Amino acid sequence: MPPDGASIEARYRAQTPMSERTMQRASRSMVRGLTRSLSWFAPYPVVFDHGAGAILTDVDGNEYVDLFGNGLSVIHGHAHPPIVEALTAALQRGTAWPGASDAQIEFAELLCARIGADAVRFANTGTEATMLGVKLARSVTGRPVIIKGWHAYHGSYDDLEAGLQGQAEVPGRVALATFGELDSYAAALERNAGQVAAIIVEPVQYTGLVTTPPPGFLPALRELARDAGVLFVLDDCLMFRLAEGGSAERFGIDADITCLGKWIGGGLPVGAVLASSELMSVFDPLGPDAQYHGGSFNGNLLGSVAGRIAVASLTASEIDRIDGLADAMRLEIEAAAREAELPVRTSGVGSAFGLYVLDARDGEVDHEGSALLHLAAVTHGVYYGSGGEFGLTTAMDDALTQRALSSLRAAIADVASERVTVAR
Repeated sequence: MPPDGASIEARYRAQTPMSERTMQRASRSMVRGLTRSLSWFAPYPVVFDHGAGAILTDVDGNEYVDLFGNGLSVIHGHAHPPIVEALTAALQRGTAWPGASDAQIEFAELLCARIGADAVRFANTGTEATMLGVKLARSVTGRPVIIKGWHAYHGSYDDLEAGLQGQAEVPGRVALATFGELDSYAAALERNAGQVAAIIVEPVQYTGLVTTPPPGFLPALRELARDAGVLFVLDDCLMFRLAEGGSAERFGIDADITCLGKWIGGGLPVGAVLASSELMSVFDPLGPDAQYHGGSFNGNLLGSVAGRIAVASLTASEIDRIDGLADAMRLEIEAAAREAELPVRTSGVGSAFGLYVLDARDGEVDHEGSALLHLAAVTHGVYYGSGGEFGLTTAMDDALTQRALSSLRAAIADVASERVTVAR
């Protein structure tokens, strides 16, 4: 049990009475009071009031060091001053127009330069980007099948949800392979010979259990796609943070189609698909077989303004800095867990990683223990993803890292103590 004698859950409830009342109200108009699955954790989620930099404040006035960045979608922290200033000025001009804008063009040029692509199409979310990327691949090749990894998350699109939460392949549409196992992708290609439009891959699987690619896997997968005559689609919505050129630069690969989302909007909803001029020509409205692509808010003024600043501000030096903070944090967490005799595992790359409590009997992830550690961390003023996901922002510095580590050490000790008490 925690030192004060209260259970972790009891302490959480005592610290967050307004969150509980607010969630009760929210539940009357939204299922479980939420509009995204990721936000849920028992006994009820925190309700936030505002954020500034790497600090979130809830409706009860509790502060949290934010180690999640809204699911890796806020790379520079909350209310990043340059973005706030630029958006305040942009609002005077409007929000969305039925044509291009200077901000949209500048943003497009920046993204193409960072990725090494010829052209971009904007969307509103990462989900829309992967949907559009798949549509592009199917249109260009004239083939229907997409190969993706089991447990890989590519957004809320039925085809790309295959392999998640027990969902199987979609015959004639989606084939599944095992991330990290090249032979599995080769077998999927063979099973669907002549029907495959593309292989889509999340370079680091982040949802569920953060899983990094085995050395050489991604370049080999890219070559497999090239040899098979199918397109290689890189879903870099999450891992574009790993280098100025994204995970393609980090892992030494190139993609036919790159899908972006999450943090590229500077805290606003923006998605993007990038490819060569040849591939993107299918969206040319004057082309012989033009594909229609709608979206009233595609490339809207505010997202373009905020996005350009966010992308331009994530420099190689800033990436190296937050990667270093994350590496140090993982080592400290593991050391604290050894001292408390709480078996844990961390996994990930750079500033994105996962933390899981393990079952001492078989070394597998203990989901109940992991959830308890998350709740304990919240009671000590640290917020990371309820599934164990971490994503550091550039708003983190050495002082905030030490503050977060102190809280995480206390949370680890609480969980170790409560588990021993329950076992007795």
